[in-house]
Amino acid sequence: MTFTKIWNTHEGHLRNFIKTKIDNETMVDDLLQEVGIKLLDNLKRKTTIHNYKTWLFQVTRNTIADYYRTNKKRFEVSNYQTITKNNSENSCVCDLSGFIIQTYLPEKYSKPLYLSDVEQIPQQEVANMLNLSLTATKSRIQRGRKKLQETVSNCVNIFYNNKGQIYDFQLKESCELPLELKNEMIRLNLMP
Repeated sequence: MTFTKIWNTHEGHLRNFIKTKIDNETMVDDLLQEVGIKLLDNLKRKTTIHNYKTWLFQVTRNTIADYYRTNKKRFEVSNYQTITKNNSENSCVCDLSGFIIQTYLPEKYSKPLYLSDVEQIPQQEVANMLNLSLTATKSRIQRGRKKLQETVSNCVNIFYNNKGQIYDFQLKESCELPLELKNEMIRLNLMP
């Protein structure tokens, strides 16, 4: 696919998604342009992208996180309590990951894992937010990742990028998903 076709298909959805996270219209345009440049760069390097929508939303989330990180804006722990209410056009596999982390993992592991991996908050900040040592936080994040993998590996084939981040998934035909998980996947428009 060409850059223009991919970009024209997803630009509006990405813009709306960024607007839910950033109030400044100029900054929305800047971040959207940055995502577009990353897409163009990856297409020129012939990076394999299996699902453009999922990839673009993950890059957009990371770009927004980088924006907040560089501007020293901190997320509140209370953001952990709310699952972002995106419409299906703004959803990606990372939204489903957040739902699974919050629903199926013990809170001891789900809080640090969610803040670190879904909200993209640096581990030192997560440790400060949860009043834990950095070592304890890293340990809980690693254990949470392992528990998450154990939880979903029976029903889902998960695909990771070279940074170890989930970029796509495929349901195994032999598995019956819990009803609340099916409903969340339907809400996020991720059900095949």
